Amino acid sequence: MGVIATLLPQPLYIQRLRSAIRDRHELQECADWAALVRTCDREPVRVAVLDLYWERAPNFEGVRQLKQRLPRLTLVAYVEMSMDRGHALFDAGRAGVDGLVLAGRDDSPRPLLALIEVAESKSLAGLVRQSLDGIDPMVTDAVLLAVTRAHERLSPQGLARLLAHPRRAVTQRLSAEGFPPPQRLLTWGRLIVAGHMLEDRHRSADRIASTLEFPSGSAFRNSCQRYLHATPGQIRSRGGAAFVVRALLRHVNSRVTNATEPRSRSAIRTPTLAI
Repeated sequence: MGVIATLLPQPLYIQRLRSAIRDRHELQECADWAALVRTCDREPVRVAVLDLYWERAPNFEGVRQLKQRLPRLTLVAYVEMSMDRGHALFDAGRAGVDGLVLAGRDDSPRPLLALIEVAESKSLAGLVRQSLDGIDPMVTDAVLLAVTRAHERLSPQGLARLLAHPRRAVTQRLSAEGFPPPQRLLTWGRLIVAGHMLEDRHRSADRIASTLEFPSGSAFRNSCQRYLHATPGQIRSRGGAAFVVRALLRHVNSRVTNATEPRSRSAIRTPTLAI
């Protein structure tokens, strides 16, 4: 589940969005543009859905500034189409809007969910998924849950419950693929999200630590050193989330290589991620 921020004053739009995503994502409803910017800045938001005409005239300059501030954020415009808005929607694309939902046309549950999932595929979870070719699907789900629920401080028991497997079975299947046990995997997930957030250069390590509920900025930095042998600044300069994912997969491949009994498995590829 990812976090979707919304600026949709029309209750019907919110209702349709909730109906489409059900429990796949968490919605953070914002009352105005300032609240939207604040939420995207402080929370691990990957997709923002907004009505461009919430104040009648579209705020393209605000869109540009938000995309400059948070270049990894995917913006989806949810608008009611009319003849006088055609040219403005072309401007929306130039300003940085990534997707478009036309009210009454694209917002029945199935097409709306498909559009949100396409938008999400541009974000961190979709790109992490690309690096997990050829492994146990349950393990893939475990890694993705560790990433998409990083802001929830998920416990190993909670992870097992979401996977619908006993915790011991989850640990065994992670180990069989060379992945760390649930508690450490959840920390890796938080570090991947932290690396993604560090790519937006205005975000400080202390703010990221608070967002992801590390006990303190020092605890976050200690985790970076323990797992990645790098400071937050070095993580940022070395590629952010892509650097953390590569480090995790090197750890996995090392465990597989050092296993006492060779086994047949599809190789996990170290990714070149465009994030």
